[in-house]
This record gives sequence, structure tokens and C-alpha cells, in this order.
Amino acid sequence: MEKLEERVERLERLAEYFIEEMADFKKWVVRFLSEYKREVDRQIREYKEDTNKKIEEYRKENNKRWGELVNKLGTIVEDIIYPAFRPVIRKYFGCELEKTFMRLEYTNRQKGIYEEFDAVAVCEDKVFLLEVKSTPREKHIEEFKEKANRFLQYFPEFAGKRLILIMASLSFNEDFIKQLSKANIYAMAYREWEYMDILNFEEVKDA
Repeated sequence: MEKLEERVERLERLAEYFIEEMADFKKWVVRFLSEYKREVDRQIREYKEDTNKKIEEYRKENNKRWGELVNKLGTIVEDIIYPAFRPVIRKYFGCELEKTFMRLEYTNRQKGIYEEFDAVAVCEDKVFLLEVKSTPREKHIEEFKEKANRFLQYFPEFAGKRLILIMASLSFNEDFIKQLSKANIYAMAYREWEYMDILNFEEVKDA
């Protein structure tokens, strides 16, 4: 018959073996759960990135289509440009607006003069003249400068303020933006079809 000491020794060895096996199993479980968590986190991250990308693409496409629609309807000033006009001025020029006008009209029946200015904003020492073009062309730059001179003639109360010219559209190509910069005219349009912004502020500011 097996001696008691031998049985105890064998049980101790079995216990040690069991403990070692459990330790290895515990390590395996920890490693498995860690890898599983990393994989789940990766899938969640990829899903979020893919979802955010699709949302961003949809938003840009929606802005583009909305812009094209209002352009066709002829309401680009009211629906897109004018609502962004005030925030853009505050952002870049840091002045409190005293007055803003949309489609400011000047009429002189005796001389047969009628002219409309898309938007005007007035600060303490500055007046902003906004010209909106659905399809900007090179000739519009010089025409805008001439129109700005007439604006000061029509409204002499603004003559003592610095006149700042801004041309706005849904989008501008790079060459046209450079031409506006050379003429000291700010270009306001969608930035990557995300939001309305001034696209050449530094170029004109430092001119």
C-alpha cells in the first residue's frame, strides 16, 4: 500500500502542476481578451472614421448642390452669402458692425441713375462693400472697382471710412483668387465646400 508520505507528495505535485496550468490558462485568457479588445477597438475606430468620412462627404455634396440650386434660383445673396457676411467680418476684421444692408439701392431719377449694391456693412472706421458673382469673370474685377468709386459718390457719408472690397461667389479658381489679391479685393467663397470664408486674407492684408 502506498505510503501516506508518497500520496501527499504526489498530491502536492499534482497541485503544483494544476497551479502552473491555471497560471498558463490565465495568461492565455488575458492575452486573448487583450487581443480581442484591440480588434474590437480597431473595428469601432474604422467604423467611426468611415462614418465621419461619409458624413463629411455628404455635407460637402449637400452644400454644393444647395449652392447650385440657389444659384439657379437667383437667391445666392439671401440664402448663402449674406448670412455669412457678418460672421466673416467679425472673424477677420474684429470690428463691431453698426449697420448692415442687403441689396442697398441708389436712385437718382433726374439723372436716370439706378444702382444696387449686393451687401454693405459699416463699422466705426470701415465700410465693407460686397459684390456677389455667380459666375466670376476677369472683367468683373475692374467693374467692381469702378462700382466702388460710384458707391462713395452716391453715399458721401461713408467717405471718411476705409473702404474694403469683398467679392463673393460659391467658389473661385486659384488664378482668379490671385487676380483679386493683386487688385486688393478679398475673395469670399466656400472653403472645401464646408463653410463660407475669406480665401486670400493674408495676401490682401499684407498688400
